[in-house]
Amino acid sequence: MTDDAYRIFGRAEPPVPPLALRAGPLTALLDGPDLRHVRLDGVELVQRVYIAVRDAPWNTIPAEYTEWQRDVGADRFSIWFRARHRHEDIDVDWVGHIQGTPDGRITYEMDGMCHGRFTYSKIGVNVHHDLPGSVGRPYRARAGDRTWTGTLPVAIEPQRVVDGTLTGMFDPYEELAIEVVPGLEAVIGLEGDLLELQDHRNWTDANLKSYGTPLALGFPFESTDGQRLRQVLTIGFRGTPVVRAAPDPAIQVGPLTGSRMPAIGLGMASDGRPLAPAEVELLRALRPDHLRVDLALRGDAWGSELDRAIGDAVAIGSALELAVLVPAPDDDAIATAAALATRVAGADVRVARVLVYPLADGFSALASTTPLDRIRLVRDALVPVIGSAVVFAGGTDQSFADINRARPDPGAMAGWCWAISPTVHAADDASIVENLAGQSEVVRFAREIVGPSSIHISPVTLATRNGPYPGGPPAPGDLPPAVDPRQLSLLGAAWTAASIGELARSGATSVTYYETAGWRGVVERAGGNPMPDRFPSRPGAAFPLYHPLADALEIRDAAVRDLIPSDPLQLGGFAVETQEGAVVVVSNLTPGPLVFDVTGLAAAAISSRVLDIRTVERATDDPIGWRHASGERIPVEGGAFSVELGPYGVVRFDTVP
Repeated sequence: MTDDAYRIFGRAEPPVPPLALRAGPLTALLDGPDLRHVRLDGVELVQRVYIAVRDAPWNTIPAEYTEWQRDVGADRFSIWFRARHRHEDIDVDWVGHIQGTPDGRITYEMDGMCHGRFTYSKIGVNVHHDLPGSVGRPYRARAGDRTWTGTLPVAIEPQRVVDGTLTGMFDPYEELAIEVVPGLEAVIGLEGDLLELQDHRNWTDANLKSYGTPLALGFPFESTDGQRLRQVLTIGFRGTPVVRAAPDPAIQVGPLTGSRMPAIGLGMASDGRPLAPAEVELLRALRPDHLRVDLALRGDAWGSELDRAIGDAVAIGSALELAVLVPAPDDDAIATAAALATRVAGADVRVARVLVYPLADGFSALASTTPLDRIRLVRDALVPVIGSAVVFAGGTDQSFADINRARPDPGAMAGWCWAISPTVHAADDASIVENLAGQSEVVRFAREIVGPSSIHISPVTLATRNGPYPGGPPAPGDLPPAVDPRQLSLLGAAWTAASIGELARSGATSVTYYETAGWRGVVERAGGNPMPDRFPSRPGAAFPLYHPLADALEIRDAAVRDLIPSDPLQLGGFAVETQEGAVVVVSNLTPGPLVFDVTGLAAAAISSRVLDIRTVERATDDPIGWRHASGERIPVEGGAFSVELGPYGVVRFDTVP
């Protein structure tokens, strides 16, 4: 199964299915050491529970889990295991005990110890509250004898910095009850520490998160040798829900949203090499709208990087997206910006937009938005050579959290930009699918705070580029942390199709995905990659995610239609209306086959092309030929038809007149 597993999941073996658990009326899934989807009669009380150990730069230190014991009954369960996290000075071990009882109570206990002295940002429990059951919902919090109530905000609550430290949405608490649906409260309580609430939508994660220990106490923290760490989380409920029957899998093509498809481009290959002729052929067929090049305006290296970008952009027929990292204005910065303008003026390539960031090294949890003086410096230098119609956007080269922390005045800049990665906090397959909904949440909210300015998402990557790394810092022999093996998988393609839909429906102006070539790109280098045993791509092949991007680029600027899945954790994608008819791309976001109905297409028949394990070899070895092959004709009766897709498959439908 190894070859198929790599093609589907990006790993040598398929994931182990989660273990179904029941605690009286509650159901849950055990996914490794994590508890997921704690539900009562189909209503989600808690999305996920897990223990995290994070170092001072916020990298997650993975654990080795041993000594598993499981006692699972029809209405109860008790699970024990031991975990140990070790990296550089960090050394933490703990015993986990997860228990569910017939009265509908679940506990997750961590009882551990620190070995030695080290600095860390977090050790403890994390609870994810899904968006439908938290955003805009009434809550009740308690700390000691004090109780307070309120409504969780619909607007994305910023992660504020107070006196130099990060804080939560409100005061720390021992217990939190959220009315997830009318008449039913999900109740969590923590013994041994306090919890703090954070709006994870700031990082395009689709949840709010309760976590211990509160950051408001001041971080990073210092351990002591032999320090005991014990936290016991309890999950329960109050009230009675209306029983929800799980709907059959289906997706509905809805009305026009009022948005157009965003301009879609790619990032420059980060390996520093120009594109080879075979790579140019595939990328020219893709026809990306733009090519992002990062130019750090210090020293002389930016000049050769710009030259490479100009050459690649001309070769594949795209414009340039200049991502300019600028130091504080002084005589040297002004002179360097003038030199950049001279080089751009001599290039035979159009500039689509200019993204301006403050010059920085690596990830910062306390970053803010681009100062206006940096934008003025670059704009004053470049407008004479590229024209005033080009948008100069500011924001952050990290997550939206930085913008939300220092919200702009509406109209302060012509454009706003930020990056998206689904793996800022967690890197497992289920989490990146859950986090898709966070992308549209952020764009819609940003529309409210940036006024008439355009919105540019650049770049979208599976792994974070500069940290933090939720899979942990790389060990010797590991792939570089910015490389995600799902780049070569059907999972990557299914996720990309769903991401395009989230950003298109919410009204993003432009989106930059991945890179051109190499293991962070859309096609593999003609000569392969440096670690084929860890990233087993075929030299010169397209990755499966090439195809949803090609589908989107074939319908550039088309009118976007809504696409409504019965369950967004199962199905995603995008739909448009063109002069020739409707085009719909749907992805199976599950690790198993899925049969679902499609409704809402007014046509007698559709043409269908499926990308899954049966077709992926041809689609990646000969992507241009595969895309020109005739699709299968499917009759549409009563505006509906049924489709079966393999694990993480992607299907395109075109209406047939």
